Amino acid sequence: MGRIARKNLVGNYFHIMVQGIAKEKIFPDDKTKGYYLTCLEKTKSKKQVYIFAFCVMNNHAHLLLSAENIALIAEYMKIVNAEYARYFNNENDRIGYVFRDRFRSEVIQNEQYLLNCLAYIHHNPVKAGIVKNAQDYDYSSYQNYLSGWGIVDFKEAEKYYDISPSFIKSIMNKENDTDWLDCEDKGFENISEVVSELTDKYGLSKTRLSEDDELLIKMTKELMSRCRISLRRIATILEVNRERLRKLMAIPPSP
Repeated sequence: MGRIARKNLVGNYFHIMVQGIAKEKIFPDDKTKGYYLTCLEKTKSKKQVYIFAFCVMNNHAHLLLSAENIALIAEYMKIVNAEYARYFNNENDRIGYVFRDRFRSEVIQNEQYLLNCLAYIHHNPVKAGIVKNAQDYDYSSYQNYLSGWGIVDFKEAEKYYDISPSFIKSIMNKENDTDWLDCEDKGFENISEVVSELTDKYGLSKTRLSEDDELLIKMTKELMSRCRISLRRIATILEVNRERLRKLMAIPPSP
């Protein structure tokens, strides 16, 4: 079975999350979850987007997508979410926004991240306590891999990793301590809103953050406490070197 031929995956693979506005249950039942999957499937060929994994929960959905660049992903998600929003509003006799944002995304950086993300997405229903076994959840691509049928682009996926049920099961059994996009259902603040607030508060710029260690430490601590995000994500958001940030945060506080 094919394996990933290149180590650098940056720019082609994306972990995507969409969430209901105000954490509303925008996928409350089988019918709505199924319709969102239909939107995903019928739109992908129009934008040359490939689906490697998905999991549609009650108020959010996770996707693992491949495309030439993030611009294609953005166009794809815009079409998918707009169509679903029209459907959801019509079904519920409501108007207004359905999704919290267009979508949130992070780039998959290497082969291990790709496989870890696949497992993370499939574990979502177990983590949420909906099912005991991931294979029992009907709106996750885990069932696609076990059955060999579904909206996953198997021909594309098998170019990069083993798609056999035994291999997919094996990566599900490995420990995965990577910090991924989360639906933030635990009372933590919105990341973009906090960053915007702190940018105004401290007059942030790339130059200041690259030169002022004390300010960077202060920003990092506030983001970690208010948003529950990892150093990896903070480094990406603030556009600072991750190793520098890790070393700074390992410095014990002054007496």
